[in-house]
Amino acid sequence: MRHVLDDPSGLSPRATNFLRHAAERTSFDLSGGPTTDELRSLLSRLPGVDAQATLALFRRAAARYGGLRYRSLAWSFGETVTLVPVPWAADDYSPEDQDAMADLIEHDVAHPYAVWLRGDGTVVYCFTGPNSPPVVPVFPSVDALLEAEALYQECATWVPVSLDGAPGLAAVEAHAARLTLIREACGYTERWWEQDGFRLHVWKTFAAVFPGSCARWAVWARNRPGELAARSFLTQARA
Repeated sequence: MRHVLDDPSGLSPRATNFLRHAAERTSFDLSGGPTTDELRSLLSRLPGVDAQATLALFRRAAARYGGLRYRSLAWSFGETVTLVPVPWAADDYSPEDQDAMADLIEHDVAHPYAVWLRGDGTVVYCFTGPNSPPVVPVFPSVDALLEAEALYQECATWVPVSLDGAPGLAAVEAHAARLTLIREACGYTERWWEQDGFRLHVWKTFAAVFPGSCARWAVWARNRPGELAARSFLTQARA
């Protein structure tokens, strides 16, 4: 398995371009994690986990993404994140945990949530505070997370579009059926659409990680015709 910066096969041209211009490869060390034998023994004790398949997935993730670093516009404060797929050791698990897990992202601002890689390849987020917070599946794969990052980066050069008396989330989502879904960047709490020179993003991640918070949507236009099309879309969604 080659590193994603050396072989971005499977990623869209947009994500490939994002990595080429915005990412770098830093040193990545697995020596602090469990050994292969320790990990195999640990995974075998988790109910319903295929230890060999999970071990292989964690190895592929380390080889493909280990040390990948970039400034993320998907996160608050535009912070720098580094992908560090290190499998959990035995003492990282609580008695009720049943899924195999690896750490995935290190970040340089003290956000109160973590990003992990589940043994089936799903990227999950979790609030790191007390009271048994939910573990929220966000993306089906690390590649999908990178695709979403690439969209954020590109949209930063576009024009944000809003509307007085803007429609609510439910109306926008319902109207989004008329748009083209950007499937490669979508997940379980993140969805992207585009059409006629504008993009729509619906972001439910924060609301899922922190119950009681609000889900959000945002629209960006590539140019003036795209802005007019976006305003028409929002006006129709509001009607």
